[in-house]
Amino acid sequence: MTQVEMLEILKKRPSIHELYYGAFIQEPLLIKKDLFAIPLKPLGFASQANYLAQYTLEIGRTSFDEDGLNNLIAQGVKALPVIAIVCLHEDDASPQELEIKAKERLDKANRILSWASGDNLTPFGILTLTKVASFFRLIVPHSNSRLRLGFGNTGKDFQSQISNLTKVIEEDEHFYFGISIFQDALREVNPQFKVAKFFSCLECFAYRIKSKERPSRKAVKYLLGLEQGAISEVVIDGNKYIYDVIEIAGRVRDKLFHGVQFTENNLIAEAKGAIELYDTYPHQIASSIQNYCELEIARWSNGTSRGLKQPD
Repeated sequence: MTQVEMLEILKKRPSIHELYYGAFIQEPLLIKKDLFAIPLKPLGFASQANYLAQYTLEIGRTSFDEDGLNNLIAQGVKALPVIAIVCLHEDDASPQELEIKAKERLDKANRILSWASGDNLTPFGILTLTKVASFFRLIVPHSNSRLRLGFGNTGKDFQSQISNLTKVIEEDEHFYFGISIFQDALREVNPQFKVAKFFSCLECFAYRIKSKERPSRKAVKYLLGLEQGAISEVVIDGNKYIYDVIEIAGRVRDKLFHGVQFTENNLIAEAKGAIELYDTYPHQIASSIQNYCELEIARWSNGTSRGLKQPD
């Protein structure tokens, strides 16, 4: 692809351009006839270099001269390479509609490029070109900004949890791997994939419990003290859903990891209400099972998890 051809693609309307940093490709790539990956100038590391210089000044009481700071910035000049994934549309629409239509294609292109580059791609901005106007917005990294309030969640109690988790990670490889899957699931943007990854996290924590008599889903329910069912209830848009989150999450995990298909008829009665919820509001299932993961990690930290010893 020539420079002229690349510029023509970048200027076509209507289109969606999602910018990512963190991955490098040597040349423009045709992903599909209407989907392209274009390498751009790296972001560099100037902001981080300036931050480090300021931190060093305030904490280390050591200042940088201009040459020293410029040298620090130069060390990272090629850092954080940028890729624009460009999705072309045949028909014009509102910026919101164009972005919604491109969402799945952009996500799939992101996954392909992570393989092609060997790196993770982090989005930071979107440019939307309609036939007559241009719109742009930042994609600001999400943070839960979690504040820990109440008895047992602050001060010495919380510090004790952190210390205990550090000890468990150092002593138990299965738990270490499980918490790394938890971290990976937090980064996942696809809610269906989140469900499977969070369930796999719980599976790791249940490794001492699993047996022929107590396979995956039963082991996870035992781990959580939910042998009678992990029943949750939620009302969304006036519709009430009653569902067994572990049953549906385990089925999703089997489907995505092992290709084990399932229908509503395969589910226990308590889980059948989850099918529509999973299809329509998968983020609700993901949120529910994330809560179970966080609770179980806390149990490991205070030594009360059923996963710490084999059942009688």
